[in-house]
Amino acid sequence: MNRVPLELAPLGLGCWAFGGGFWYDQERQDSIKTIHAAIRSGIRHFDTAQGYGKGTSEQITGQQLRRFSHTVPRDSFTLATKLFLPSKSDELESLVRRSLQRLCTPYIDILYIHWPDSSKPLAPYLNELDRIRKKGLFRMLGVSNFTEALLVQAIKTTEIAYCQMPVSLVWMKSLRTLGPLCNENQIKIVGYSPLALGLLSARYRTMDDFKIEDLRRKLFPFQQPYHHDYLLLLDRLIEVAKRYGTSAALVALHWARRQPVETILTGARTKEQLYSVLKSDELFIDNDSLSSIEDAADILEKQIPEEEDNLFFHRW
Repeated sequence: MNRVPLELAPLGLGCWAFGGGFWYDQERQDSIKTIHAAIRSGIRHFDTAQGYGKGTSEQITGQQLRRFSHTVPRDSFTLATKLFLPSKSDELESLVRRSLQRLCTPYIDILYIHWPDSSKPLAPYLNELDRIRKKGLFRMLGVSNFTEALLVQAIKTTEIAYCQMPVSLVWMKSLRTLGPLCNENQIKIVGYSPLALGLLSARYRTMDDFKIEDLRRKLFPFQQPYHHDYLLLLDRLIEVAKRYGTSAALVALHWARRQPVETILTGARTKEQLYSVLKSDELFIDNDSLSSIEDAADILEKQIPEEEDNLFFHRW
């Protein structure tokens, strides 16, 4: 991976957990306090989605940003949300307006297609989204979790400004395959899950380290033939973390922030977690140490079948 030695990608706040659902034990007050801490700490990129708790995350995020409107004006931050493709393209505008209402905003900065859908032709939806964009309901169109082939198709149809993808040591494939295409077409990259949903904190070595209700038990690193190489990666992170007197999580986050991306989204669930990840601003790890971690990550990546397109091994 290419790096700029002393430059870190800025952090944005990923608001998935605020919708509950997958993050079944998320407390509403923790979500609110986390957003407040992010605003007060200078974070100015907020990323949510219609699918996060069926709009719950959008509502919480929008309401809390509105509370700070006197000190943090609307044009001083980036607000992004995502939608799934509906049955018909002419249903898109009503979905966008629903997000605007939940987010308490007259416009969305970045609107993403959350996941591609192989059962629907892409072009009619992109053309309709372009029409909606020209009405001023959102400013820039992005795609999330797209494959290289689908991104090429999207670029040929309309202007794509952003591409969101997982960027972590557990999943380097998207950046490797989509990065050159994004650079060639001046598409900004936003990376999510830099800690791979917490797996790179090194707290979870087997699925039994999670509660039975926690869906992270099903993620691929806990399965064979990946588990041994996942543990090797964790051990390498711990080794470097000890050398620098920090945590495995901050080393993994530092690596992600050194990649050639516009923004890295951190999914902090509490203000304490947020304050912890902000310490990555002060961390510098030498290139040799980062390369040793990447070597371990490469071993894990080589085990992943080429046809798998995302860290969830999910196909749409």
